[in-house]
Amino acid sequence: MKLSFAQLSSILSAYVVENKISVASFVETRENLVGLIDTIGKIFTFDTSYVDKLAEFDGEELSYGKNLEEWQQDLMLPEDYSASGDNALAPHNPTYRPVDFSYSLGRKMIPTSLKNNDIERAVHNEGEFISIANMRTKRLYDSVAVWRYGVKREILAKLIALCDKVKTDATAYAAATSFAVGAYIKGGSPLVYGVVVKAITGGATETNSWAKCLAGGYVILLDLVSEVAVPTDTASGEAFIKQVKADVEVASDISEGHSLNGNCLGATEGLVLLVKQGIIPSVEVDVLAGAFHEDKVAMPAEVKVIKDFGSDNTDVFAILMDKRGMRLHNTYRAVRENLNGAGDFLNLFYHSEDTAHISRNTYVKIYRKLSA
Repeated sequence: MKLSFAQLSSILSAYVVENKISVASFVETRENLVGLIDTIGKIFTFDTSYVDKLAEFDGEELSYGKNLEEWQQDLMLPEDYSASGDNALAPHNPTYRPVDFSYSLGRKMIPTSLKNNDIERAVHNEGEFISIANMRTKRLYDSVAVWRYGVKREILAKLIALCDKVKTDATAYAAATSFAVGAYIKGGSPLVYGVVVKAITGGATETNSWAKCLAGGYVILLDLVSEVAVPTDTASGEAFIKQVKADVEVASDISEGHSLNGNCLGATEGLVLLVKQGIIPSVEVDVLAGAFHEDKVAMPAEVKVIKDFGSDNTDVFAILMDKRGMRLHNTYRAVRENLNGAGDFLNLFYHSEDTAHISRNTYVKIYRKLSA
């Protein structure tokens, strides 16, 4: 019979029926002369790669001690030369930014079980058995990778929160008020925010005005968060790249006011731009695709697209930071076995303990969606 596409379409529709594809239960059939159950011809699975996309933020393993302590020494001001050497024997002690600490996040455990005389009854051969058995162990370590990736994204959420505290925790400057080193403070018109780097004594002549506090180096203004339009078209994409380029220029030279401690920074040893999913496609299609000189609009830092910034819900869509600014240190890792003879199964327990750290002395810039 001559084929027509209309007839073929009807035959195909009747042949490929829904209740025979990807159904949740198996119903035996015996379409053979012997009456045996029509057997399953293939047992298979598709493996998936689970990758920690923030692996560069893994710190070294800490075998002894769980907590972290970070310090940072300030630069020194030059002084006038004295031929008499009057101050030669006087102490010239350096100053330091406030020390900060990070504590262990505690232990977590990921379990799995390997049951004997279980998989064997469902597979055809040794190869299928080994495939299923090996997957139990692989998924254990896949789960670890997903866990660590999630922890690092949550650390980024805490970094965002720390940068926001500059404004939310800032105390209004008052000439009669004393401020300790490390306190966030606000003043001036328009209102600006900074961190106290030299103790301010209330009523002291050298700090009895906001202008004197700034000029005397008692307060360093901070620039940690920028509101920019989320790239959705050529104009907003170009504006975002322009902002990133400007910030990279600052980070690539000596600067101050671009870390949580406000300390003087040298050129960074490597920057990474962390971007939430959904941003880069617009930049690539709307900006780079239409650029005559693509190198002029290319991102000036390593770009890494990640799922999200943990639990942050403040419209932050990108973070430019020094690669040294965040670390997750593993302080304990072990896989323990527990054989249950009565139940005839083996339990595996992956134990892990970590300490996370956010540096207050490295460059960071948060990009938040421009307010309407």
